[in-house]
Amino acid sequence: MIGIYLHIPFCKSKCGYCDFYATASQTLVQPTVWAMLHEMERRKNYFAQVGKNPSEPQKFTLYVGGGTPSLLPPDMLAALSQKAIATFCAAPPEEFTVELNPDDVTPEYLQALRSMGVNRISIGIQSFFDDDLQRLHRRHSARQAIRSVQLAQSAGFDNISIDLIYGLPHMDCERWRYNLHTAFSLGVQHLSAYALTVEQRTPFGVLRRKNRLPLPHEDEVAMQHDLLCQMSAAQGLVHYEISSFARRGFFSLHNAAYWQQQPYIGIGPAAHSYSGGQRQSNVASCAQYIKGMEEDAAFFELENLSAESRYNEYVFTGLRTVWGVSKNYLLKNFDETLTSYFFAGAGKHIERKNITVDGDRIAVPESRWFVADSIIVDLIWA
Repeated sequence: MIGIYLHIPFCKSKCGYCDFYATASQTLVQPTVWAMLHEMERRKNYFAQVGKNPSEPQKFTLYVGGGTPSLLPPDMLAALSQKAIATFCAAPPEEFTVELNPDDVTPEYLQALRSMGVNRISIGIQSFFDDDLQRLHRRHSARQAIRSVQLAQSAGFDNISIDLIYGLPHMDCERWRYNLHTAFSLGVQHLSAYALTVEQRTPFGVLRRKNRLPLPHEDEVAMQHDLLCQMSAAQGLVHYEISSFARRGFFSLHNAAYWQQQPYIGIGPAAHSYSGGQRQSNVASCAQYIKGMEEDAAFFELENLSAESRYNEYVFTGLRTVWGVSKNYLLKNFDETLTSYFFAGAGKHIERKNITVDGDRIAVPESRWFVADSIIVDLIWA
């Protein structure tokens, strides 16, 4: 699977918890779109250079994220997606996802997405309580959140993902239960549910340092996680990655390729690309990114990944999924020092039932996923 990611770094306002690169100013929208089109032209041979010939049979995914992609008018979004498909894909993408904010969703916009080949949408809802949404600095209301899903279904979309956050300020299990019940009653195919992470550089980080962010106790957050797993399973959803739940046949192909070390290209300010041996990080500034394109100059940093870095990424991403990691992959791709380190660390966790082994597959069981990061850190090469 080959992944193509387009980063739209614009928002009408920044959410209090968000640590991704995005700007609330929209003065550079048009020149940034021009620069993204130019970047695609400059990098048209990317996949051939990393050993994936686009003329050979391949499966592609196209994901438009942000920021807020639904701020772009349909003609700009169509220009970007058509250029990406024409430049990098030998066939139409198997999965074409666009992220939407609920308050941007209209029948006309949805029809435009359908016309350009979008077959999956991801709606950033976060909560079905208006007071939560206000604290998060979200632009939409709970009513708009519900309506956005219903409009998407009426427009013919049958692969809909929504985002929710638990562990929010003032949230208890009953409020979280209501959010989950509402989500499931809408009949969506995919749910991405994240525990709130408070990053230092965000408004929430400032509030926490001032002791003005009333977060629930970690035991309460753990109960919310358990409730999420129980209610999702009762609905027939598969918990296939720590934060991802889906009906069978509706796993995110794009994200799954990331987690399984497949190559991808990222286009736009702050977008990342991965080839297996190298990682490219585009500059996190619209102005500098545009300047790099205008002057045909560098607009990114390139990192040659060491064996230790590749090992760490494989272990960290793999053990957060239902697929786990492969013994054979480890032995074929890493030297004895790294593999011995992994198997020694894994052996201790197997004894504690924190890790299971099934043939070639080594995985953290779902019952331990809430504390998976504390398990995985023991296997990371320092």
